Amino acid sequence: MANYTYPQTGITFGGRDALAPGESQKTITGAQLDPEFVALAARSADKLNSLNPSFTGVMTGGGTIDGGTF
Repeated sequence: MANYTYPQTGITFGGRDALAPGESQKTITGAQLDPEFVALAARSADKLNSLNPSFTGVMTGGGTIDGGTF
């Protein structure tokens, strides 16, 4: 299960906050967001279902999961 990492597209959104309202560079297009949504979909697809997860194999270590111990 891979963890989500921000896609390295060369596009940054935080710097746009400092721009004045109405500046064309402040606009974010759908094409700029596509890599972000693709990465989110890929990472969420390989995570366990949180409602009824199913595990296989042997768990090692120790700890608490949903109030139970292993």
